[in-house]
Amino acid sequence: MNLPKMILTVAISGGMTPSRSQYIPLSVEEQAEECYRVWKAGAAAVHLHARDPKDARPSSSIDHWGELVTKVKKRCPDLIISMTSSGAPGVTVEHRLAMIKHFKPELTTVTPESINYSVFHFVPKIKEWRYDWEKPLLMKSFTSVSQVYPFAEIIQFCKEFREVGTKPEMEIFSTSGLHNARWLYQEGVLERPVNVNFVLGILGGTGAYHSEVLHLQTEALRMFGEGNFNWATDGVGYPAGFTLGAMAIGMGGNVRVGMEDDVYIRPGVLAKSNLEMVEDIKTMASICGRELATPDEARQILGLKGIDKVNF
Repeated sequence: MNLPKMILTVAISGGMTPSRSQYIPLSVEEQAEECYRVWKAGAAAVHLHARDPKDARPSSSIDHWGELVTKVKKRCPDLIISMTSSGAPGVTVEHRLAMIKHFKPELTTVTPESINYSVFHFVPKIKEWRYDWEKPLLMKSFTSVSQVYPFAEIIQFCKEFREVGTKPEMEIFSTSGLHNARWLYQEGVLERPVNVNFVLGILGGTGAYHSEVLHLQTEALRMFGEGNFNWATDGVGYPAGFTLGAMAIGMGGNVRVGMEDDVYIRPGVLAKSNLEMVEDIKTMASICGRELATPDEARQILGLKGIDKVNF
């Protein structure tokens, strides 16, 4: 079976609470170094979240973002840099839009559904907190719905991102999100290729099961048609990143791993770097005969504008 080249994306740090692992890269220097290491190992893209240098909390500051993406681009000149559009907790829609429109990245994430995204269940597992903001932030997901995205907001984001040449990557947490993405495509809000990432394993979303990957990929093929979309797995929580990644490798999909999505490399063993996860995925891909796409090959596949057209 002749399978296409595989795009490997690494979610370097996310807004993951630092107390889950001492190895999560937090500072700009740490994140840039991790990006460099996975880029040299064959990753075509990284997905980034900015943090406040004072206490590592998630940040939507233009200054914090500018320092991060500029440093990463300097270290990794052709790497695809995806910026989250979710922003830090409490940030307004207007600020989230302004951030992406200012930097004009090649790629950004958009969630085409509302989700009861929950992380409060991590609290009993953490014995020692590094920062005072972490526990209250996690517990907030127990008492409120953290990700509510009305269609007006989703459409506004997609249209304004198109104006600056930023391609949305649709983060799909359930079949509902996929159906919404299909509607956006039919209405001309999304252009081909539609890039979808199956984010499975979040409490409040869909479980990280092989049957769900098969279902979502089959539905995406029916909805968008062959050649009109690209898909990837993003298994949240060990070992989902690897088990679902292995399935994507065998089915011709793409893979995302990284410390945003989990911090373990083996049962009970913390990953010391994102590179360890990359090397495991590379080994599986090699066994299955999947070559890794270079950043420029990934740009062609995903329909991106090019690193020379970003504003950082």
